[in-house]
Amino acid sequence: MNKLWMVCLLMLFGTVVQAQNYKKNKKDSAAVKVDTSARHLNEVQISSKYYKKYKIDKSSNSLKLKTPLLQLPQNIQEIDKSIILDQQAINVNESITRNVSGAMRNNTADFYGPFIFMRGAAINTLRNGVDLSMIYYGPAPEDAAIIDRMEFIKGPAGFVNSIGDPAGSFNIVTKQPTGVTSNNISFTAGSFDLYRLTADLDGHFDKARKWEYRLNAVGQKARSFQKFAFNDKVLVDPVIKYNINDHSYISGEYIYQKQRFEQYLLTVFSPNGFAALPKDFSIADPNKKPVNSGENNAFLTYHNQFNDKWDFTAKATFAQDNLDGNYFFVSSYNKNTPNLLPRRVTYERFRTNVYSFQGFLNGEFKTGRITHKVLGGFDFNRKNLLAYSGYNDKTANPALYNLDINNPVYGITFDSNERTGPLADIATNKSMVEYYAGYIQDELNLLNDKLRLTLAVRLTGSKSSVAIPSVSSVSDLVLTPRIGLSYSIRPDFSAYALFDQTYTPQSGINATGGVFEPLRGKNLEAGLKKDWMGGKWNTTVSVYHITRDNIIVTDPSTNLQTQIGQTKSKGIEFDLKGEIVKGLNAVINYAYTDSYISKDARPTYIGLPSPYVVKHMQNTWLNYALPFQNIKGFTISGGYQLQAGRGGRYSQETGLNLAPVFRLDGGIGWSNTRFSVNGIVNNILNRFNYGSAWVTPAPAAVGPATGLFAYVPYPPREARITLGYHF
Repeated sequence: MNKLWMVCLLMLFGTVVQAQNYKKNKKDSAAVKVDTSARHLNEVQISSKYYKKYKIDKSSNSLKLKTPLLQLPQNIQEIDKSIILDQQAINVNESITRNVSGAMRNNTADFYGPFIFMRGAAINTLRNGVDLSMIYYGPAPEDAAIIDRMEFIKGPAGFVNSIGDPAGSFNIVTKQPTGVTSNNISFTAGSFDLYRLTADLDGHFDKARKWEYRLNAVGQKARSFQKFAFNDKVLVDPVIKYNINDHSYISGEYIYQKQRFEQYLLTVFSPNGFAALPKDFSIADPNKKPVNSGENNAFLTYHNQFNDKWDFTAKATFAQDNLDGNYFFVSSYNKNTPNLLPRRVTYERFRTNVYSFQGFLNGEFKTGRITHKVLGGFDFNRKNLLAYSGYNDKTANPALYNLDINNPVYGITFDSNERTGPLADIATNKSMVEYYAGYIQDELNLLNDKLRLTLAVRLTGSKSSVAIPSVSSVSDLVLTPRIGLSYSIRPDFSAYALFDQTYTPQSGINATGGVFEPLRGKNLEAGLKKDWMGGKWNTTVSVYHITRDNIIVTDPSTNLQTQIGQTKSKGIEFDLKGEIVKGLNAVINYAYTDSYISKDARPTYIGLPSPYVVKHMQNTWLNYALPFQNIKGFTISGGYQLQAGRGGRYSQETGLNLAPVFRLDGGIGWSNTRFSVNGIVNNILNRFNYGSAWVTPAPAAVGPATGLFAYVPYPPREARITLGYHF
């Protein structure tokens, strides 16, 4: 009952909404709303409809930017929900990164978080423009049902995402009320006992449309191709918006997600090499209790459009993720009995949360012939972690349970190592990261708006501290500048250059029990952007050079974290999105990435590749509306993913010879104004792909890896069908 009351209260008072443009004159407000309704009808969620938003011209308002993407001095790639629907992904971990050049996932712990890598490093997680990256665990991977669009911000772009890695960040924009009654329900069934029901209800409570709502809900039961693995989920995402007047509103959003799964680590260990065991092999056991995971995320947003040039937005956000359960893992190796995997059972309990506040002002004014587009604001963010991990508990039972890879026996008896009582009493880790910042940016539009010069500065103060297992802290106050230049060669063709810096406090404890120094980075970037065929499709080409200092890495021989001196990343990226010819929508991208250690106290490490780096990534996805006159609404889809020149989990492991990742997918769909049917087959060739590879224990010195091979398999061939009803 208490949880029910909490849900109801947060539905009324929680937040996040996309800003909408309101007119000043009240007598025109009714006409404006009719216009808006007509536009929002294009966004009704119907699978396989002809109208698709593969190309988006502006970023969401949550990124604080008013300038169209074509004219921005940075690379931002947008993924609309229509692309996700066509590909039938059910969460952000299911190859959504295929739609952006150079983006890929570390799939070691799929239920811990998205763990997306780009430009040689892990990138930050944002929701509705708010930094929700957590300490060690969370936020939970977003379900596709709540996603309106995903935005990949390449490079620091510090005033967009507040703070983060110089490689970039990604932003999940959740579905918001449109004020237009539009309801959708869908049912998905697929391989490995996937059953999933979703609902998307959008509308208003009153005729004046003062009160608007959006409700997304998901119920899911799913097993896996791996033995004993499963994922059961319940998610509710209500949003309520109150239009105070014709130019201001307040909105509240609450996301509740509950998951159960076998274990978050689906790693396979083999003495015979990568992909050497059957695809369904598992180191887990059916007698193990499920892991329970829960998330509560609330937003409160206030927006005021003072006039057609000035507006103000304030956001308050809270997010908390909890995890409770144990897992089997292999961290040792006996070369005399290579067929026996010595598994240890580790129990973990986490509570990690984020408190955030943003306030920012956008405006425009002129001085002579120069138009100024200004952005100024303040950010506050605090992250806390309270955790117990049996890995760090010397009193935990260290018993090992051998599993014979040639004759695995499951259903054994083992010590679960579970701990009870208040988390504060058993915690092995208590950490905090906090930052606050003020910033101002001025985009000067010159030469009749052909030339745009961006000048910006950000002052950031931060503190990182650890209270358990030892007491340590570090704080700093840093000024970071930003300079960007964009020039319109033609109205549909622009060139840009960017210099940006970042400063990010880091969580974690080093080998001596101290706090890590903040991450510092610089990005130099240049590129070309072009709209084609009257803006129906777009291409972006960019080159970059990133320097990152104070990088945290894990030593595979001790599993302890240390900070290396410096890494450098450079590369070339190409993205194409949009409608190439009538009915044919495409996403095509390529990235070359070269990321390596450039400074380190250990000279033998200099020149080694960054963890998880992939030299070449190329993705293609096509969706075609068949031009049948008598039977309309049919579409066919197809695409592939290719990753070649892959690096492993640890820089010091060389000679892994990881096989390329290649996946071929294809689907067919049909829809009318009420019904839709979509089917897809992923990994048509049934190729044995795997990710997040390493060897344990690590070699004593830099050289070819020897030992126990670890990898995480990607799914084999799988099929899905989704039935939808719109009313």
